[in-house]
Order: sequence, then structure tokens, then C-alpha cells
Amino acid sequence: MQVIRLLQTTLILLNRKKVTANELAERFQVTPRTVYRDIDALSLAGVPVYSIKGRNGGIFLDESFHVDNTLMEEEQDDLLLALHLLQSIGLADTEELMEKLGSVYDWSNWLSVDLSQEGSVHSETFAKLKHALFNEQEIQFTYYTEYGQTRLIRAAPKRILYKYQTWYLLAYHFSKDAWEVYPLRRVKQVIFGPRLVSPLPPEELDFPKITVKLRFSKRIAYKRYDEFSELVLVDNPDSSFETTIDFAIFDDLYRFLLPLGKNVQILEPQWVKEKVVAYTQSFLENQL
Repeated sequence: MQVIRLLQTTLILLNRKKVTANELAERFQVTPRTVYRDIDALSLAGVPVYSIKGRNGGIFLDESFHVDNTLMEEEQDDLLLALHLLQSIGLADTEELMEKLGSVYDWSNWLSVDLSQEGSVHSETFAKLKHALFNEQEIQFTYYTEYGQTRLIRAAPKRILYKYQTWYLLAYHFSKDAWEVYPLRRVKQVIFGPRLVSPLPPEELDFPKITVKLRFSKRIAYKRYDEFSELVLVDNPDSSFETTIDFAIFDDLYRFLLPLGKNVQILEPQWVKEKVVAYTQSFLENQL
């Protein structure tokens, strides 16, 4: 506990240059005497910290002292953004960490993010998978297939991946005796199993991917400069343009295509085009 307190004290002094013993005592819920013992410990460790008594006194850090790994202002903002994003998409509970770091770094409330949506990864699922990964445990979970079926799967988790705008779990499926990749949004009701006692076979990653060639109307040419700016685009004589995009699952493909309406056309492969047509037809039938 003292080591953490000493580190936080050093970071506070690096950021604020001056602080009083009473302020530190209140922050760490200790007595001022304990604070001064911490200052002595820092001095013995070679940190040039000193205290001055009196009305304008306090605890100071020599201005020549710096820590190479101290976060620069831009890095602080990047860290805050990353923590907000992890919190918003349900992959980690970072609120307490943000509060602790906010007490050290002068972060303003310049950002508000809410990326939560129906079907996103549940934080409890992510927390359980992380626990199983760190403790090398088997897991059992309910998996919802693309067609609404449920399967009970016993597996050994290996890694959590993010690819093609989707989070995945890479795990060794014991019944299939093979490595499988599962979209995390379809993984539910995770139960811990025993610790792994035998090494797993060499990892084999066969990542699911739907590669689609699309043509876009000139009506949405403005998207070339924002959403499509990272894509390789081919221009046509009629001012339409084409590109190839990879999707992880059909849900992501539908979410991308449907808002574009008649401004997008699937060129290939044909089987993907047929599946999207069938999907939209069933949607229309349900509305009639």
C-alpha cells in the first residue's frame, strides 16, 4: 500500500509542483505524520522532494526532476479517450481507474461517448472471459448461431480479438478438437471450468471473413472523404465508384448496406447478393 501511495505522491507532485501534507493526508486517508514519513522514504529513494513549513509552505519536488515515463499532455488525453471507449462499449469497468488518474492528471470533462447498442458485448461476459484467460481455465458457454440456434460449448479460451469491426473469442473447442473463432456478441452465460492441465495444440486461426465488391452511386460521393477515405476506390465513367470491403459477419454487412439504400449495389460474390436480397425480402414481408 505504501508503494502505491509513494508513486501517487510523486505523480501528484510532478503535475502540481506543490501540495500540503493535509491535502495528501486527506486524499490517502492517513495522518500528516504518515505523509511526512512517506516524504522521508522518497528522499531516501533519491527523489528530490522537500517540505517547507509556514503559511506559504508545503511539499515540493525539485523542478529539475522528471520521470521519462510520465505521460505528456497529448498522451494523457489519448489514455482518457481509450478508457472512455472501453467503458462505453462495455468491455471494461474503467470508472474507478479514471477517477484515480483524474486525481493525478488535470483532465477536464471534454469527452462524452456512448457507443452502447443492442447486441454489443456485455461487460460481465468480457470480465468472465478475461478471468478465465488469466487463470488458464476451461469455460462452458451458450453460443447463439446466425440462424438463432443455441449450442452449449466447452472450450479453452486463448485470446480476445478485434477484427473487421467485431470482437471475437479465439478458443479451443474440445468436442471438435479444433480452434474456433466466436463473435463475442453471441457468447452468453459463461461458466468457469477446471484449470487446464495439458498444453493445447498449436494455435490455428481460420478467421471468418465476407469479402464483398460494391458499387456506390455518385449521390454519396461525399463519403469518399470520410467513411471511405481509407479504402481503395476505383472511379467509373458515370462518376460512380467501386471498392472491396471485408465484413466479419452478415449482421455487420446488413448494418452497413441497408442505410445506403439504392446508392449501393453488390457486384460480387453472387451468393452474398442472393442472401442479402432474401434478407430484405423477408423484412418487407413482415411489414405488410
